[in-house]
Amino acid sequence: MSIDAAVAARALAETWHYLASGVPGGWARDNDAGVAAVTGVALPTLNGVWVQMINADTEDISDLLDQVAATGLPHCLQFPPGSATRLVKLAASRGMVHLEDIPLMVIEDPAELNAAQAVSGLVIRALLPDEAPLHARVAADGFEVPLEMFLQLMTPAVLTIPGVRCYVGEVGGRPVTTGLGVKLGSNVAIFNIATPREHRRRGYGAAITARAVADGFAAGAQWSWLQSSTEGYKIYERLGFRTVEAWPCWITQAASIR
Repeated sequence: MSIDAAVAARALAETWHYLASGVPGGWARDNDAGVAAVTGVALPTLNGVWVQMINADTEDISDLLDQVAATGLPHCLQFPPGSATRLVKLAASRGMVHLEDIPLMVIEDPAELNAAQAVSGLVIRALLPDEAPLHARVAADGFEVPLEMFLQLMTPAVLTIPGVRCYVGEVGGRPVTTGLGVKLGSNVAIFNIATPREHRRRGYGAAITARAVADGFAAGAQWSWLQSSTEGYKIYERLGFRTVEAWPCWITQAASIR
């Protein structure tokens, strides 16, 4: 099957709604424009509005943004590039600033995944719910943000959500990489791929991504998607992911980290 930008955008909105609704203290609401999702974590890209439709009504988007802004949390507005002109104006009118354009990437053929998982010395295992703090520690180290943020986000309750699988990769018993897969319907979404700086450039991030995608396919998914960081882009390309479009991401001005 061939996944286009519209299908990927719909999956992104549905997954954010699903995940945020399962985070303790989080919530998600939607309308014809897209989804507003709040995790409660004070990172701008973990609260915001994801616009699903290119022709979404500006007033509907503003309504969702108002609901997120009422929390007082740093937040973002992300949208398909086809709607950029008028939504750039909307974001600027609300005092938001452009952070980056985030590639929305998909993969339909898992052919490269098995080889990517075969990294010498690396053992990847799925985490039990009570091991959520381990994921939080490795992810916080990899993303270089305060540990408290990931402890708030990745609780044992989140790891019990149907379709959510969390992983850690270890070398000699020491955690060196982590990641998260969310199987929802026909797709598996990939989040929180993180490798601490001292363990990078050894294939660990690619291996744990491949494992999360492969497990999603084994559970019945037909394709996978993720939003790529600049650092991870080439890694995901080598795994077989392709970019369907890049979404402008605007954030509230007080927020300076992703």
